[in-house]
Amino acid sequence: MSHYIIMSGTKIYQLLAITVSILIFSSCQKEVVSNPDPDSITSVSIEKAYASSHVDAGPGKVVVYPSYTSTTLLGSGYEGDDQIFKWIQISGDPAAVISQPNSHFTKVTDLKPGIYTFMLTVTDKNGISYRDTTSVSVLQKMTWNINGTTREALVHLPSGSGPAPVIFAFHGHGGTDLGFANQGFEIEWPQAVVVYPQGLPTKSHMDKEGKNFGWQHWAGEVNNHTDKKDQDLQFFDVMLSSLQNEYNINSKCIFVHGWSNGGDFVYNVLWPMRGNKLAGISSAAAVLNSTKGKAPLPVMQIAGKSDPLVSFKNQQQSMERICSLNECVSFSAPWAEGDDGLIGMRYWSPLHKPVFFLQYDGGHAYPSNVDPLIVKFFKQVAWRINL
Repeated sequence: MSHYIIMSGTKIYQLLAITVSILIFSSCQKEVVSNPDPDSITSVSIEKAYASSHVDAGPGKVVVYPSYTSTTLLGSGYEGDDQIFKWIQISGDPAAVISQPNSHFTKVTDLKPGIYTFMLTVTDKNGISYRDTTSVSVLQKMTWNINGTTREALVHLPSGSGPAPVIFAFHGHGGTDLGFANQGFEIEWPQAVVVYPQGLPTKSHMDKEGKNFGWQHWAGEVNNHTDKKDQDLQFFDVMLSSLQNEYNINSKCIFVHGWSNGGDFVYNVLWPMRGNKLAGISSAAAVLNSTKGKAPLPVMQIAGKSDPLVSFKNQQQSMERICSLNECVSFSAPWAEGDDGLIGMRYWSPLHKPVFFLQYDGGHAYPSNVDPLIVKFFKQVAWRINL
């Protein structure tokens, strides 16, 4: 969320205004809002800490269209009396309606597919105003019938003329398309088509009966519920074909990202079987079984140093095998850093297939600060392709 502070008032409050101005100046030294480079992810700035104690527009929301065309924005102000709240829409389809613009919470209706930004302003009794923004992603639910099985995905289609790059984002075992859509890749890259596919009940080493949603682990796998072979590989083919036939996409810029079991699917099924259709791969908390049958591709590996389910050592070894496949040089260069011990290194490849290794201090939990870096990586690959 972005924060803004507007100051006005009488001489009685000049001291407060001076103090706040110092805080703003200090925070601006730490974070330049106009700088899109996510390399410098830092701790929460002074401005954000100060502003968030006075106003919070609430977390971003995901709406599934056409099942829903509304959502509720829940904001808050500081602790005190005589607060004036005001919601306004600053981006997105102008047909949206803010039901209670002067309440800290409000329903927003008449939403259509796309990305919206709403701003909450809280003004205190002294005329000092504080602002914060939140986003709403309205994703289209799409379905396909594949050999008698209905498959679905939540999709963001950009409003631009294209041709648009495409990101497929595969959730982990036990996850859902809606849950993974909270990563908000479309917020980071609104010009891209972003697809959040839904897995089917699938066996895993921790789910012997296959009760939870997931993805096939290897090429040729037969699902234990449907008895269908390569059902997820076929699902990918159908989704990609549908986008190519019905929308203006850039078929040279197809990217895939997966978390945990979704990352295994990306590494061990899509790469060997459909690598010729992919421009780049990002995989988190996953292990590459082998480089056999894989052509070099730009890759980002994301690993938690304390992951109890997918060992950090095995993920490091996966990165090393990929570096060998891509003929990377033996040394790396710093590429990113951030909270929770996040460190990103870049390995240069003479094949122009670089490898990025991001590590963080956490375990088997999706890191909250890597999505901008994943998108930055994809954008860099797309930029070279489109030269």
